[in-house]
Amino acid sequence: MNPKRMLSGLKKYLSIYWYYFKQYWKTRLVYKGDFAVGFVAQLVNLGASLAFLTLLFTQVDSINGWSFNEMLFLAGIGGFIMNFHHIFLFNMFSLEDYVVEGKMDRFLVRPLSPLFQVYSDEVSDNNLSKLIANSALITYSANQLSLQLLTVSNLIYGAAFLISGVLVFAAAYMAFAATSFWTGKSRSAIWLIFRLSEYRRYPYSIYSTAIQIVLVTLIPIAFASFFPATYFLGREGWRTWQLASIAAGPVLFLLSYRFWKIGLYNYSSTGS
Repeated sequence: MNPKRMLSGLKKYLSIYWYYFKQYWKTRLVYKGDFAVGFVAQLVNLGASLAFLTLLFTQVDSINGWSFNEMLFLAGIGGFIMNFHHIFLFNMFSLEDYVVEGKMDRFLVRPLSPLFQVYSDEVSDNNLSKLIANSALITYSANQLSLQLLTVSNLIYGAAFLISGVLVFAAAYMAFAATSFWTGKSRSAIWLIFRLSEYRRYPYSIYSTAIQIVLVTLIPIAFASFFPATYFLGREGWRTWQLASIAAGPVLFLLSYRFWKIGLYNYSSTGS
């Protein structure tokens, strides 16, 4: 494809997304109280998870060789990536409704990518508080561990990992959501990802072989949490997985996108 055409297309979609984004926030902030309650509720939820982790470390000195501050760093890394995804790309959760209620029809008659329109239709702003809190968690734990995160190599790896990690989550959600094109039901399957994403908080190595396989295949969140965290922590023995984490997102997303297109081809309008 012509690079100029690709750049022009990218600019077009970014400008359109910005329009969607502004319109969403105009409607969202009409109910400022609801926004504030959701913001605080997400902070409370995160606080409860950290309280459990703190309580756990009152009984043990480490978990599989991971200290309390290393666990905080791991939780912060995985949480930041997941919530970044959830803010902008979580609307895939609603695909079941679009398919069953025939709302996909309006996306198909517009001269825009249907996938882009699904993502743009809503912003999950409730996750904004968690994104901020996880940023603070990374900063605090890195300081406690004396990590130098702002080196050139860390910044380059971090930027690549951020993109790849978000795409890892996007790929998993898209693949499971696309099953609704055939079944009309996908929300329960997506909830499986949502629940298993809690596994990102703990070291990959503590799980059984079966769980480890799931976390790098079916729901590959280890590429968006544990493996990149080991890079920043300087842990040896994970080099291959650390590098694979940069490539995992784009590869998995392209595979999921192919599955999505097959499902979209099989979509049948409700006729309503």
